[in-house]
Amino acid sequence: VSRIQNIQCLIDNLIKNDYFSTEDAEIVVQFPTQADKVRKILDLVQSKGEEVSEYFVYVLQKVTDAYYELQPWLDEIGYKPSENICSKPVVNTDPVSRYCQKLRHELGRDSKFVMLYAQKEEMLLEEIYSNSIMELVSFTNESLGQVGQLEALFDDAVGLINEDGETVYVYGDAGIGKSILLQKIQSLWARKELDIGAKFFFRFRCRMFSCFKEDEAICLKDLLFKYNCYPDQDPTEVFHHILQFPHTVLFTFDGFDEIYSSFDLSSVPEICSPNEPIHPLALLVSLLRGKLLKGSKKILTARTGTEIQKNIIRKKVLLRGFSRNNLKEYTAMFFRDERRRALVSNQLEANPNLCSLCSVPLFCWIIFKCFEHFHSMFDSHELPDSSVTLTDVFLLMIEVHLNRSVKTSLLKSNIRSQAEMFKSRKESLLAFGKMAYKGMENSSFIFDQEEVSSASISEEDLQLGFLRTVKGYSGCDSQATYEFLHLTLQSFFTALFLVMEEKVGTKELLEFFNECSSMETAQPTCLRIPWLKKQLAGDDPFQNKEHFNFTNMFLCGLLSGSRQKLFRHLVSPAVIKRKRKTLITYLGESMKSHLKGFTRSRLTSYNQVQVQPNFVWMLRCLYETQSEKVGRMAARRMHANYIKLAYCNACSADCSAISFVVHHFQKRLALDLDNNNINDYGIKQLQPCFSKLAVIRLSVNQVTDHGVRILYEELSKYQIVSFLGLYNNQITDVGAKYVAKLIEECSSLEYVK
Repeated sequence: VSRIQNIQCLIDNLIKNDYFSTEDAEIVVQFPTQADKVRKILDLVQSKGEEVSEYFVYVLQKVTDAYYELQPWLDEIGYKPSENICSKPVVNTDPVSRYCQKLRHELGRDSKFVMLYAQKEEMLLEEIYSNSIMELVSFTNESLGQVGQLEALFDDAVGLINEDGETVYVYGDAGIGKSILLQKIQSLWARKELDIGAKFFFRFRCRMFSCFKEDEAICLKDLLFKYNCYPDQDPTEVFHHILQFPHTVLFTFDGFDEIYSSFDLSSVPEICSPNEPIHPLALLVSLLRGKLLKGSKKILTARTGTEIQKNIIRKKVLLRGFSRNNLKEYTAMFFRDERRRALVSNQLEANPNLCSLCSVPLFCWIIFKCFEHFHSMFDSHELPDSSVTLTDVFLLMIEVHLNRSVKTSLLKSNIRSQAEMFKSRKESLLAFGKMAYKGMENSSFIFDQEEVSSASISEEDLQLGFLRTVKGYSGCDSQATYEFLHLTLQSFFTALFLVMEEKVGTKELLEFFNECSSMETAQPTCLRIPWLKKQLAGDDPFQNKEHFNFTNMFLCGLLSGSRQKLFRHLVSPAVIKRKRKTLITYLGESMKSHLKGFTRSRLTSYNQVQVQPNFVWMLRCLYETQSEKVGRMAARRMHANYIKLAYCNACSADCSAISFVVHHFQKRLALDLDNNNINDYGIKQLQPCFSKLAVIRLSVNQVTDHGVRILYEELSKYQIVSFLGLYNNQITDVGAKYVAKLIEECSSLEYVK
């Protein structure tokens, strides 16, 4: 009796098949409680004979969404309806299961396509999604194994670090694939291919919570239904069912670090009512804390460096991007033509720097899309060779977008250089840059129509595809709301504005460096709620500063010497010279002060400096300048010959930046890169350093046999390495043989770990 929650579906089907009369239905609904109504139905069914009883059980079996709690019992008794009963129609009129069907339909439709980082273009999710490395980690970021199937995210058998938490916290760098992972999960759920016991799926993009006004208040029911999918029948009953069975609900909250709000989280009450209106951010916090819908499943994503209260986390999952095999699979998926695929694969293998950039799915997509575009326009095009920076990649993407705005019929006969293309759309680029800059100042990533218009972005500019429209969450529903295709693109346009706008002075030019230098060693902690008393007035508890770091990095790239030819058509050479001088001076002073605060140790034969994760961003900025003078300056100011970069979230692409500085050292050096994400591509990029490295620590870094082979070839060549750390990598017997050969051939090698 207690397991039958919905009686209307039973009554509807019994009446439809003439087993019940309308009088029978009226008798049932007169009873005051749900249990009494169910008992009366059972009495009536039993009194009408065996066929009616069998049909009654048949309805319970067929309408699984409504009567899912009875399915184990039906399996246990081995119920099989007769042919006569199977011929009888069963209609699902249960509002809860009808709502579940509607949710699956809408989420399936919404997740079918992916908006690409190209102009107004979409592709089927199934044709673009590729697996990447997902690693379960502890609170101290130690590996607990990899995620194979997505169901494993909710399997407590592996990776559970806090049984009282309810949130699977997925984090990784910008562009690493957090959003598309959630879209994949959404798609699997909609197709009933995600077996985790979730009947309901509610997804939210956290940046949209910034649209709510400070005094706005809504109830939980409106947050779920109004901003996801509204029930066609009896929303009150559907909501009541959700409250009764929270363990059947799955939430995804994408981009927690992208919330920008001055809302005071200390005002969130300890206990929230599901029926009382409250600020939407308070609802979000209460859901994550388990104060509302306790027992529901939740996935929360954020960028690396965003700290979340440990007590809400059940599992931590670190996205590391494409492995070597993942990249091969993605290349095969992207380039269906075998000849073109072979061409791209060969170019990637010849350029480890480019391979490393391609380990980040977003950057890989941009690089491949640019290759595809230029190949189709100009019949042949090679990927960039030598040192490729992220600024190069984004300039190429901008060029592709601008090229697409040129009429196809004119394109082949009127091919423009990058400089000419940028010059022809100078005002458009400035307009996008102006809006990006204003948003970046406020850590705002959503723009309404008024902001777009005030930046002088025209309808023609919108067709370039740098912005996309998004559904607002607040009072901005009546007008279009926009966002840049990706957060990194907003950072790029901000940097472009700082370079192109002649009125930008020293203060504005270095504004976002100052934002980053004001960071504490630990990132701001999200969810600063009542028990965390030291929240500063006006401090933004959600803020992560990676978007500022990307802006600074792109600024260094755009002001590099190699860009002067491009920008002399866009801004006065004197202005560029002034800004470049200001930036280089700042980098020198910043490097000096940066290193002063780091822990130093005296070891036998070595002066060790232990750097922090934010130092990796400094190295990335130095690398983007592509200035040998800057590289030498950085090496000189290290004042150390043992650089400890362990646990700094360095990826393979960062090895270009590390190598850029390290190869300027005159004497032998020790380099500790333990517990990062260096992999085989990173080892390739460290090749210019191996003639200097006497100590190399690469433990816990996704290194395979291929990477060990490179180490063997390089280290046996120079014969200076004394210590090699390689434990907890993906090395088989094949790699072990290379290590054995190195021990045999390299007389200087004393320790292998």
